[in-house]
Amino acid sequence: MSAPKRFIKKTTSDRRFWIVLYALLALMAVISIYEGIGNGLVWSQDFQYDATSALINGYDPYDISRDFDKASLPDIANLKGFYDYYEGLGTPQRMEANQFPSLLYILTGYALPPYNAARVLWTVSNILCTAVMIWLLKKTFMARVDDRMYPVFVMLMLAGTPWRNQMGVGQHTLFAVAFFLLAVYVSERGLADENAGDTSSTARIVASGLLLSLSYLKYTVTAPLAVYFIYKKRWKEFVISLVPHLILTGVAASVLHESFVDMLIKPLKVASALAAEGGIDIGVLTGGHPAGFIITGLAMVFLFAAALMLPEGNDELFISLAVLLSLVMTYHRIYDFFVMIIVFGYFATGRMKTAEIIYFITTLMFFFVLRIFHDNVICLTVGGALYYACLISFVVVTVDRIKAGVSQK
Repeated sequence: MSAPKRFIKKTTSDRRFWIVLYALLALMAVISIYEGIGNGLVWSQDFQYDATSALINGYDPYDISRDFDKASLPDIANLKGFYDYYEGLGTPQRMEANQFPSLLYILTGYALPPYNAARVLWTVSNILCTAVMIWLLKKTFMARVDDRMYPVFVMLMLAGTPWRNQMGVGQHTLFAVAFFLLAVYVSERGLADENAGDTSSTARIVASGLLLSLSYLKYTVTAPLAVYFIYKKRWKEFVISLVPHLILTGVAASVLHESFVDMLIKPLKVASALAAEGGIDIGVLTGGHPAGFIITGLAMVFLFAAALMLPEGNDELFISLAVLLSLVMTYHRIYDFFVMIIVFGYFATGRMKTAEIIYFITTLMFFFVLRIFHDNVICLTVGGALYYACLISFVVVTVDRIKAGVSQK
């Protein structure tokens, strides 16, 4: 064993090392949690309260978004209160309904009370979803992570800028990932029951599909992740997850007197205006050029192909590939990158150990370094280059596994 490896082994076997590491990370995490929750209670501007309020009151949020004029807004008390609140803070908002109507309907319970109460409800929900995510990752994709290391990854996530900003601006990714993990957990339990001849597995299949349906609230992250169900040949859950959205889209079309197709196209038109405003995604790299959509389409085709061809027993590899692709296929700001910790579940299998070091450095870049240097171009370029290097390595490994699986048949 080399001298550096002996030093690392000796250091990590010392109980005092873990005490100091945990204490330092816990302090950082507590400060970050305090700031994230505080910001969420004040801001939470991104969770589509205004668009949902318009929709559930029978107004087309997509038309309002495209021709936004506060003076001519529908006479909805909660909507006026929303915009007055942010004007009072000196940060006036405009409606950007970039979610499909079926997804906005998921938020109905949050849009019914006045915005002051809704912000609190949404912040509390994000706290609960964080707890669910931490609980279920250890039971699913990070099950093989060492018990001493798992708290390290959790505290890094909580201390990092992405999670804190996710809380502060009231984004949907925590909600979506929590329900995706619940869907996976329930599905795996259902599979175990099915193998044991338990007829209650049917109920679990339905429950898993409905939970997966809720996870689409942040579909730019969880739609690629949902392909995991295709990889696992859990077709029933995947199909069930689509049914509520088909029904609710039809409901919205009826209520707004629009065509079903318009209810799919209009949100995409609103979302397309943000195509070149992300962090390191394809839209940014292509400057919003239509070629970016082609590249995204090809990436999704590759993910589907991998789901169909990758041999069994590569769960952590597939979900890692899906996570890494999801963050660059479509518009994403850095606040979504807290899901990067999921990839450490693959490294815990003992594979790609050299790449793990590079990936750990990349994670630190997005969790801490970018914030320190205010997301400047140099840092984003370096972080992006490292990120894409890691992504390419996972693509290569996936292709190799597929080839190996084909050769063994």
